[in-house]
Amino acid sequence: MLSSCVKLPWRHLKVKGKAFSAVTVINAFATGKGGAIGIGLKVSVRVKLTDEGVSGEIFVRGEKFEDFSLVKAVLETIKDKFGLDFGVKVKIDSEIPVGKGLKSSSAVANALTDAILKELKIELPDIEVVRLGVEASKRAGVTLTGAFDDAYASYFGGLCLTDNLKLELLKREEVEKLPVVLLIPKETLLTSNLRGRNFKVLAPYVEEAFKLALRGEWKKALVLNGLIYGSFLGYNLEPITKALGAEAVAGLSGKGPAMFAIAEEPEKIVETWRDYGEVLTTRLR
Repeated sequence: MLSSCVKLPWRHLKVKGKAFSAVTVINAFATGKGGAIGIGLKVSVRVKLTDEGVSGEIFVRGEKFEDFSLVKAVLETIKDKFGLDFGVKVKIDSEIPVGKGLKSSSAVANALTDAILKELKIELPDIEVVRLGVEASKRAGVTLTGAFDDAYASYFGGLCLTDNLKLELLKREEVEKLPVVLLIPKETLLTSNLRGRNFKVLAPYVEEAFKLALRGEWKKALVLNGLIYGSFLGYNLEPITKALGAEAVAGLSGKGPAMFAIAEEPEKIVETWRDYGEVLTTRLR
């Protein structure tokens, strides 16, 4: 029991953990190898240790969010890892839309894992914090592959290419902090709804795109990835093709439906995409 750790009033606690959104370079569904790049949308977490259970508040873009399954999974993962018995009260504020393919689960798992470990005064290498978050995401059922690429990009930023099955980093490099335009359609696609889809039929094509990313041609890779997965999942690819026509680099983020464009003149893309859904702007990080 950790009741002795509960000392500070909730309102006085400072942010203990943070992580960020990311966009997809290569979706790992087909091959188990994936890639992502960090972007500026943020998750901030405050925590207070309690005797047992999970309580608190989650806000996503200012709206209250009632699903605590990922919080519970993070708590159980840490308890099992270190043989501890405790609960947690959380305050989570996320700028990342849920169920759109923008790595909201990876960001929350990273930020919450980091925050709880700090409260427990447990020091781990950053990569081990990420691995714990990945394990929690698997436990919560919010990932098919473990999403190590998404988690790595969320935590560290930059371009991250990984083997998700082996939890290995294959390549990471810093990227220019270019403007990113995000298209957020109204529909939501949860990862759990994709179980049973045979993504392996895409493997020969996705593998070639992954090779491009490893060679440094990640912009070409993310366009190919978006066209391959976008058509396979039945999305309207017109926003991507219009962005390409405006000389931007555009793709599908995760399982979608969110799409993104990296453009030196983002205003053009913002105007073009307003007919397709909500449009946000941020930057690579």
